[in-house]
Amino acid sequence: MQPWLAESPAYLERWIEEQEVDRASLERVLNGLDIVLQGKVSEHMSGGQEPNLFIPGLSEAAWWDNDLFPWLSHVEAATEDIAAEFESLGGLVGKRIVANPTELADEGRWSAHYLYHSAKSYPRNLNACPKTVKVLEPIPGALGCGMTYFSVLDPGTHIAAHTGFTNAHLRCHLGLVTPQGARIRVGDETREWEAGKAFVFDDSFEHEVWNDSDEGRAVLLFDIWHPELTEIEVRAITYLMEVSRKLIYRTFWAKEFVA
Repeated sequence: MQPWLAESPAYLERWIEEQEVDRASLERVLNGLDIVLQGKVSEHMSGGQEPNLFIPGLSEAAWWDNDLFPWLSHVEAATEDIAAEFESLGGLVGKRIVANPTELADEGRWSAHYLYHSAKSYPRNLNACPKTVKVLEPIPGALGCGMTYFSVLDPGTHIAAHTGFTNAHLRCHLGLVTPQGARIRVGDETREWEAGKAFVFDDSFEHEVWNDSDEGRAVLLFDIWHPELTEIEVRAITYLMEVSRKLIYRTFWAKEFVA
């Protein structure tokens, strides 16, 4: 459990009062924080997940049916434009930010051209990708609810099994550069990417990634809101993510100062 979570309930209670929100409308969010603080998330999730921010009562599935997301066809149809903007940022060979600060890539390198990282925007990259932004704008959460970036795996990269931040998000991948030997396991099922094809999964389930090819692999990765969340729950979770960033940064700089 992340240390900042202990302070989150007090922040949320103040936000509820300031925003004059009906507390009952956030029962799931409040209960989820309590469950996390008790260390009992795994008792409430069928896949044994341990998200830092947990919302009880949401449907669970490692992989989600594409038919549930009609906008996926529009994303796939825009692959050529999205791939061109990926190349304009440097593509597979340009300068990228290493995407594994916790050493998840135990072999090779995992890196990214970020549009959003933990809901924090990267304006220069966003401005360079107007067609990608236009495609993502209508999708709930795709621009700013969590992560949005071009994810690159160098040849021979392995991303160790891990789980995501919250079950309030689902994650979408659109294949851009998809060599044979690149694959992802979510839960018990492993799939390969296809260029121009997208899929949706719940990254709070354990997942693991390989690129066993001799070429780079690239996808557009973006988070979306879980479709069963209410509008007020989305507002509250958005606020809690802002709180988490503030408290995490505060802890980081406190440690730096002491050091």
